[in-house]
Amino acid sequence: MGAKLSIFSSSNADLQKRIRHLALDSSKVFFTAHVQDRMLERQVTDLEVLHCLQEGVIERPPQRDRANHEVKCRMEHFGSSRNLAVVVVLSDEDPDLLVVTVMTRTR
Repeated sequence: MGAKLSIFSSSNADLQKRIRHLALDSSKVFFTAHVQDRMLERQVTDLEVLHCLQEGVIERPPQRDRANHEVKCRMEHFGSSRNLAVVVVLSDEDPDLLVVTVMTRTR
């Protein structure tokens, strides 16, 4: 088996694939206190967040933070009643997803 590709060398498509795969197992998805507050404020459920991570797309360039060995990705899912964006942090050292914020826009 080949060497694992670093998140810093990964394309948007590779990062999107990794996020979608990890989000299939909810035990690999962790929510910060900030995102929990935003979810309450914006009436977003954890199932909606998981669905966005499983089905969403990366439309914007990820923010690569080499100092902290992290990449922030914004997964977006466009629904019939509102659009949802979920920002997650990926790290080569941590195999899980850390959800840091959620944004909504009603149509």
